[in-house]
Order: sequence, then C-alpha cells, then structure tokens
Amino acid sequence: MNEVLNILAPVLALGLIGYSATRFKFFLSSHRDGLSKYVFDFAVPMLLFSAVVELEVPVESATNFFASYYIPLFVMFMLGLLISWLILKRPVVEAMIIGLGSCFSNTVLLGVPIIPRALGEEALFPLFLLISVHGIIIFTAVTTAIEIAKGRDAGLIKLPKQVLGGLIGNPLIVGLGLGFLWRLTGLGIHPIAADLFHLVTTSITPAALFVLGSSLASYSISGSIGPALLVTILKNTLHPLAVFLLGSWLGLEILWLSVATMLAAMPTGINMYLFASRYQVSPPIATTSIFISTVSSMITISIVITLF
Repeated sequence: MNEVLNILAPVLALGLIGYSATRFKFFLSSHRDGLSKYVFDFAVPMLLFSAVVELEVPVESATNFFASYYIPLFVMFMLGLLISWLILKRPVVEAMIIGLGSCFSNTVLLGVPIIPRALGEEALFPLFLLISVHGIIIFTAVTTAIEIAKGRDAGLIKLPKQVLGGLIGNPLIVGLGLGFLWRLTGLGIHPIAADLFHLVTTSITPAALFVLGSSLASYSISGSIGPALLVTILKNTLHPLAVFLLGSWLGLEILWLSVATMLAAMPTGINMYLFASRYQVSPPIATTSIFISTVSSMITISIVITLF
C-alpha cells in the first residue's frame, strides 16, 4: 500500500494544484491551452521519438498485444452504446458518444505520467505502441458511425481525407514514425540530444497532471448521472478486467499485460467532451462522465497497481 501511495500521491497533489489554481483564477483557460499544446504537440512526441530509438524492443507478439487491448475496447463501446440506447432510451448519436466515453482512455494526461512510474521505463515502448494508434482508430470508427447515423454522406466522403490528414498531422504518429526511421540508421542519439530529451521527459508528468487538474476545474456534475455512472463502470472497471483476462488467455508477457491493463484502467479522456461539443449532443453528460470517471479512477488505478 505504501508503494501505491508513493506512486499516486504526487500525481494527486499536482492535479489538485492545477485544479485549485484554475478555480481561484490564477491559471486561466488560455494558459491551459498553451501548456496542453506543449505537452501534446512537442513534449510527448519527443519522448516517443527517443523511446523508440533507445529502448530495446521486447520479443512480443504485437498482434496479441493489440488484440488484448482493442477487442475489449470495441466490446465496451458496443455495451455503452446499446445500454444507453436501448435501456436508458438515449438518442442513437448520444448513445455513440456515451459508447466512446466507455472505451476511450485518458492516455496522455494520466497514462503517460502514471504507467512508467508504476512499471518502470521499460513500459514506455508497449505504452506508446498502443497510444500511437489509439486516437486515430477510435476517432475514425466513431466519426464514421455518427456520420452514418446522421445520414451525412458528405461527411463520409470527406472522411478518408480527414483520416489521412489526421495521421500526417498527429504529433504522436510523427514522433513514432521519425523514431523508427532514425532507429534504422543505427546512429543512436548524441549525448547532448539525449540530455535535451531527458529534460523534456522530466517536464511531461508535472505539465500533464497540471493540465488535467485544470481541465477538471472546468467540468462539473451538470448532466444526467445515469449515463455517467454507466461510462464509469464500463471504463474504469470492466475495460481493464476484460483486457487482463483476454491478455492472460493469449499469454502476453507480464510487462505488456500490465501496460495494457493499466492503460485500460485510465479514466475517460476529454475527447468524449470534444465529440459531444462537435455534434452538439449533451455536452453536460460528457463533462459529468469525465469528472466522475477521473475522480473515481484513483481507486481502480490503485487496485491495478497493487495487483501488478
């Protein structure tokens, strides 16, 4: 228990500082946007690049690894969609947004700071392997489903271009791709560059957690509790459990199984709110889901860390 506390206490403290600073108007939304852009567009891609170049790639089946994470993810999406649509009687597009919240993890703002702290630096490669395709796979699938449901053929016609643009313009994909290309040269990383990457790496965790805390200060429990509880149960509990069971059955090596399970245990990402706002479908439900899922995730994340 002390080990879990040592891992999570600084995480909670930094998040609380960001939350308090925003609540008391010392840290504004414009400040958060700038810090968030640094984390997502610069720091994490640089960390990804250096991790791919420097880390020894474990001998592991990427097929089983992706299957262990993304098959349960798809199941959680369908459960969230069907339960909210058929039982909670939500409109189909809103049900899709709830399905997204039920499966989409907060990868960068919580996954990147917590997982290496809990599992060590060797967890970076499998972690970034999952994260590199996490957004583009889910965003493409959800956007396609929503556009079909809304009957917007024009949206579907533009989708391949949007997906390609998303891949090329995704800093995570760029960092990953450049890392693999540089790795092929066999040149490694110069000591000066390595120091630069180390400085960036040490800045990611505090910056990401400060942004997360600040973001939570902008959310509130203002939507229906029923969908938010559904999202929280599926995302925080059933998703990591399903990943662990399937990964164990497929025989994943313990480190890769731990990374997949812990990433699945992360709470709902802010992209649920972005989709809800984009399609004007109950943003209060999205903010309520994110808030409850994030706060309660400290319990489930603690359990997962203890198990591994």
